[in-house]
Amino acid sequence: MNQIASSPAEIVINGRFLMQPVTGVQRVARELTCALDRLVAEESLPVALRLVCEPEAELDDLGLRVTQVERAASRWGRKLGGHAWEQLVLPGHVRGGHLLCLGNTAPFASLHARQGVTVMIHDLSYRQFPLAYRLHYRLGHRIMLPSLLRRAQTILTVSEREKAMLAALRPEARGRIRVAQNGGWGRAAPMAEAVTAGGDAPEPGYMLFVGSLSRRKNIHGVLAVAVRLAREDGLRTLIVGGGSDILSPIAGEVPADVAHLVRFAGPVTGLDALGQLYRNAGCVLFPSFYEASALPPIEAMHFGCPVVVSAIPALTERCGTAAVYCDPHDVDDMVAAVRRVLADPAPLAAKGLLHAAHWTWRDQAVRVLDAVLGPEVMEAQQKARRSAEAPAGEAPGMDLMLAGEPQQAPCPRSTEGTVSNRIPTLSGTDCERA
Repeated sequence: MNQIASSPAEIVINGRFLMQPVTGVQRVARELTCALDRLVAEESLPVALRLVCEPEAELDDLGLRVTQVERAASRWGRKLGGHAWEQLVLPGHVRGGHLLCLGNTAPFASLHARQGVTVMIHDLSYRQFPLAYRLHYRLGHRIMLPSLLRRAQTILTVSEREKAMLAALRPEARGRIRVAQNGGWGRAAPMAEAVTAGGDAPEPGYMLFVGSLSRRKNIHGVLAVAVRLAREDGLRTLIVGGGSDILSPIAGEVPADVAHLVRFAGPVTGLDALGQLYRNAGCVLFPSFYEASALPPIEAMHFGCPVVVSAIPALTERCGTAAVYCDPHDVDDMVAAVRRVLADPAPLAAKGLLHAAHWTWRDQAVRVLDAVLGPEVMEAQQKARRSAEAPAGEAPGMDLMLAGEPQQAPCPRSTEGTVSNRIPTLSGTDCERA
């Protein structure tokens, strides 16, 4: 600890996520990397950040200010990418820094070496919903997880629910598991700025789903609700998201009589375009069977869009009393929830705006730095900096408390005032049957 306190600590960020398709995990990694960069720059923290990535990685949109970027190529004259790059190339570029891995995996060589490794394990969905994922993905993570739990110096996860599940797998790791909930809306256009989401975007007032087309996300339930509301209420639905090579394929068709009201938009990776879709939606339906720290509900709240989410522990922890809850197994309950919200959206939208403001990437970055360096180290560095900056005879200010717990949204377990108070216990079999 004294060594860290006397000289700047170096955190080496594993940049493998920069070469992956942008889904939830990659969005978190990108936003958190930016937030760490801003935090260190704006607070003049004694931390050196180095982002090690593949040579072809594009990161101009990150706008990094103080983070050193190192493009690492294979020394064997052969291009390596993905898992091979992470396992074989990255370890040789850590050079004594503390390796921060934000995407569920880490190099085995670094885990087994005498160096600090912090890994963020976002969720264990492949264990809870095995049929939603392809075999190679499930096997890879099942092989890696024991090493992560046993050898990582610190394990970050994104909800208390996930922490409990990880600790149940390896109880002796409980003291090394830290929770850092995801932020909300990030580096996009200001909320008041209108942008065009595409010439074929539907008229405002539609129901919106944002997420991967996965069994875990209850995409079949979303389609059932969309078809019913189209037939009975004439409501339009926009489904944003796509599949991937790690997800099992989804079979689902929209009946011809409502095909003009239910539309698949595919992935929308531009944040400005995605923000416009949230802004114009009448509500977001997010009836997932399993989540850890979902982004779409909080993003929708940021744009004043009311949300209907499934009554599962991670989403009650994330959304508090700012959402209407539904039973993801019950189409009638989901339809009733959407109708209730659309009949009187203003109160829930106003509550969501206030709630979304509590979830920031800066708070998550603070928690990550505390986890990597230790709160006592950061507190000592902050006290020293405040004392040096304070005028003679004046008490140092309290501008940033990195060692403390940053204020975040309350996490009530009650779903009072919602459509459904049922919080079902879900199994993989149940979800595949739903």
